[in-house]
This record gives sequence, structure tokens and C-alpha cells, in this order.
Amino acid sequence: MITTRSEPPALPPLELALKTLWGASRWPGLEGGAVVLAHPAWQEMYRRLDQLALVHASGVLHGPHGVGKSTLLHRWSERLSPKQYRCLRLAHSSLMGSDLLRQLVRLGGKLPLYRRGDNVQLLAELWQEWAPAWPLLIIEEAQDLNTAALEELRLLSCARADAAPAFSLLLCGDEELLGRLELGINRALVSRLGFCLHLDRWPAEALREYLQQRLAEVGIHASPFEPAAETLLWQSAQGLPRTVNALLQRAMEQAAQAGRRAVTAVDVQAALDALPWLARPRPMS
Repeated sequence: MITTRSEPPALPPLELALKTLWGASRWPGLEGGAVVLAHPAWQEMYRRLDQLALVHASGVLHGPHGVGKSTLLHRWSERLSPKQYRCLRLAHSSLMGSDLLRQLVRLGGKLPLYRRGDNVQLLAELWQEWAPAWPLLIIEEAQDLNTAALEELRLLSCARADAAPAFSLLLCGDEELLGRLELGINRALVSRLGFCLHLDRWPAEALREYLQQRLAEVGIHASPFEPAAETLLWQSAQGLPRTVNALLQRAMEQAAQAGRRAVTAVDVQAALDALPWLARPRPMS
């Protein structure tokens, strides 16, 4: 019996150029814009979150889109001891009113019920099952919570007859979150929040290091970016590592199409033109 040897499928032109020009294993920058490198300010943020969890406080983490809030919380929660803490993490906040409680019950592994009071009781039972581990409730995209959903969180936070909290609540959102919480109707919930942390845009040096790591992890150890191109890229990113991911790949695609090993400022500008929702570059310190 004669067997034929199948040839590997041919690479698309851009993928072939990626390997030919730079020897990269894949395009730099991560799908979904994940943030990998944490600049030194994150260590201070970890320390403060650790301290606040230790004293069972509730509060707010806010900052612009793309700065790495979700990744920060993911990494921080992974560092926590499962014997001391248990997390419920809701990654979106478009739920209305009591639907929020039902989703939290479902995330906790229980079957949600129709009545709000029954779901509050199910969550209280969940906290007891987790004891002595302390419950941490993390709500992302909290700027999208409507008034009814925020009221549900307030009622959940005061479900105990005594004044002691039953869990820690961490609301995470963009720069609109504080404005939502400052509305008078949310005053009762805000009175139960004991801290407010701000994750700022990354400094220029951290973005430069982030760019180098994105290249190195795919096998590009000498940056193909000309100095003017690299400067334009991190200035255009405006302190947001997620934007670096997008511009990095688009600019290298432009250079690959032209068959150039060096990525020029023209390539970065073409990447900016392909992403019209990005703001114009602003000076960075």
C-alpha cells in the first residue's frame, strides 16, 4: 500500500512575511487586548487591595478603558489564599434589578429563585458555606449598573441584622463610575464603601517596556521599530497598554505588506488611520 505524504498548508502572505522578515512565532500583541506586564505602580495597588481585603472593606476601583483594571483584579484574586478568601466575579453589569442577584446566585453554584428575598437568603447561605473563607464580590463594568441594580447591592450588603458586613464588595468601572455613585439616590450604598482606588494611565517608560515584552514573547528580541515610529506608537497609545497591542500589530502588518523589515512612522500612522476612534497623540511625561 502506497501512502502519500501530505504537505503542510501554505501560510497566508502576511503570516509568511511575519516569519520571513522577523522570525516571529505569531503577531505581537494579544487577542482581546490582554495586559501582561505590570509596571511598578501595580505592586502598590496589590498591597492596598491586600490590606483592604484583610480588614473586610468594600470600595471602588476606577480608571480609563484599556488601562488594565480587569487584568489587575484577575491577577490579584489569583494571589489570594483560597483558605482565606472566596471570590464571586461578575464580568458585565448590564443586568437589571433582581436579575443581578439571580446571576450572583448562579455564579455561586446555586439555583436562583424568583423572589428577591429568597435569592438574598441563598447568598447568605453561600457565605456560610464558604466560612471561614471571606467572600469577595467583584462587579466589573460597574458604571453600567442601573439604579435598581445598585439598590439590590445595597440591600444585599445590609442583609445581616447586626452591623457587621457579610462580604466585601468591589465595584470596578471606568471614569464614569464615580459620577454615577455621587447621585443622591446611591448615597446609602456609597456610605458602605470605605475606599476608592484609581488605576491611572501608564507612564511612558512602562509603555516602552511593555512594547519590548510584547515583541520578545513572540521571538523578536531586536525591535524592528525605527525610533520615530516607536515614539509615535507609545505617544498615540496615551498610556493605555490595550491600545499598544492594537497599534503594534496593525503597524507591523503595514510593514509586512510592503516587505520592509523596519517598521516606520508611516506604518504607525497607517495603523492610526485604520483605528479612527483613537484620539490624536498627546505629549507624555
